[in-house]
Amino acid sequence: MDTEVRRRLEELVQAIRASEECRQFEEAKAHLNAEPAKRKRTDEFRRKNFEFQNSEDSSSAQAQVSMYHERESLRRDPLIDSYLNAELVMCRLLRQVSLGVMESVDLDLDSMEDILS
Repeated sequence: MDTEVRRRLEELVQAIRASEECRQFEEAKAHLNAEPAKRKRTDEFRRKNFEFQNSEDSSSAQAQVSMYHERESLRRDPLIDSYLNAELVMCRLLRQVSLGVMESVDLDLDSMEDILS
């Protein structure tokens, strides 16, 4: 990797780590980690949700309702809700950064549009 790109990458990483979004995420994570049982429940849901989102079952109305009810049950706990909200905000920040970087270079992928969308 080019030295200038590496330096700028480190600056970007530092800016992300110094962001309000990251600070709030780290704070919510520390609070959740202080309660191992809640951390375990949250991690189990996050894993299940990830697998669900990336499965063929995700279009099943019954599976969607089941995930919705599980999510709502967890979110009744303010500690878990705070963590999941902070995680979502952090993921959106990272997605914006990633898209910004990807859009800065034209990779000439127009002919592959059908498989990329």
